[in-house]
Amino acid sequence: MERLILWDVDGTLLSTDGIAAEAMRAAIREVVGPAAPMARTSYAGKTDWQIIRESLPSLPPEEVGARLHDFAAAYLGRLEAQRAELLARSRLFPGVPAALEALRGLAYQAPLTGNIAAVARLKLECVGLLGLLDVAAGAYGDDHHHRPELVPVAADRAKARYGHDFQGRAIVVVGDTPHDIACGKANGARTVAVATGPYPLDELLAHGPDAALPTLADTEAVVAAVLG
Repeated sequence: MERLILWDVDGTLLSTDGIAAEAMRAAIREVVGPAAPMARTSYAGKTDWQIIRESLPSLPPEEVGARLHDFAAAYLGRLEAQRAELLARSRLFPGVPAALEALRGLAYQAPLTGNIAAVARLKLECVGLLGLLDVAAGAYGDDHHHRPELVPVAADRAKARYGHDFQGRAIVVVGDTPHDIACGKANGARTVAVATGPYPLDELLAHGPDAALPTLADTEAVVAAVLG
């Protein structure tokens, strides 16, 4: 297996029905206090680090980075306290387990997500995907604020685990937003878009992915799209 598939999490594999976004906003308030000006921003396709920076435009980026650990602890703590509700409201999108199983013997698979690592693990655990993705080979929203920088992070971790140097088209980035497509393209990776998030298929196609799917429900189509 000389291919590395990097899966986005929210909007691609699963939904938490808004509970994680609610917890994130509350965690930001907990860390910076109720008086700090807080801007509204779209979350789709962005790293948690980037979302915090955009939500707090009055804070210097270096201060946001310095307080990222505090935010991560507050965010994870809120989700852990709501674990029962998170379990009840989280759902996998159609075809996800079958697609991951079908690709299991053909490529290495890890998350590449804007979620901070601990939150990504919790979300994947709640929907039973930890056994299908190597979270230790993934890259996360507390690794870097700029999503394209996550691909080399994941490649380095995968190389350390598997002893193979993954570069260019040996890497496949799968996601549901234009940010995912841009992330893969910036690193010369193959890109596969799936319209299970906030962007319709025609809008995703306009960004030029190598392949695009309406959902992950058709396992044969997923394997063909991913492996090219």
